[in-house]
Amino acid sequence: MKAMHELLFFYTAFTLALGKATTFPIDPDGFMPFQEHYHLWKAIGFIGLAMFQARWIVQWLHSEKHKESKVPLSFWYLSLVGSLLCLAYFLRQQDSVGIAGYLVSSVPYTRNLMLVYRKRRLDQIQELQAT
Repeated sequence: MKAMHELLFFYTAFTLALGKATTFPIDPDGFMPFQEHYHLWKAIGFIGLAMFQARWIVQWLHSEKHKESKVPLSFWYLSLVGSLLCLAYFLRQQDSVGIAGYLVSSVPYTRNLMLVYRKRRLDQIQELQAT
């Protein structure tokens, strides 16, 4: 928790030193493709949010089916795709808070997918060795 306070302190000092609060990126015209298509980017944002939130329903239904708490593979894919779509939306909006949140969140989703596939590969190897 202390590290978070230090990070917040340094970020605040940095923005104050610049004389203004900045967002990433600083380009006022934006840099994303189809920047001027407002409705397209709203759709991307809402689709990303819907996919990101649907993962909880998928996980809940999967757990109910198995009568125990389980996380299906589709949960991690919905998490990753939803967070990447939301990241694209926040990049277009030039919203540094959304960018930071969704950029960081894609790391554990990707890692969990890697772990799932590694376990499957190891299980297949053990199965082949057993026969």
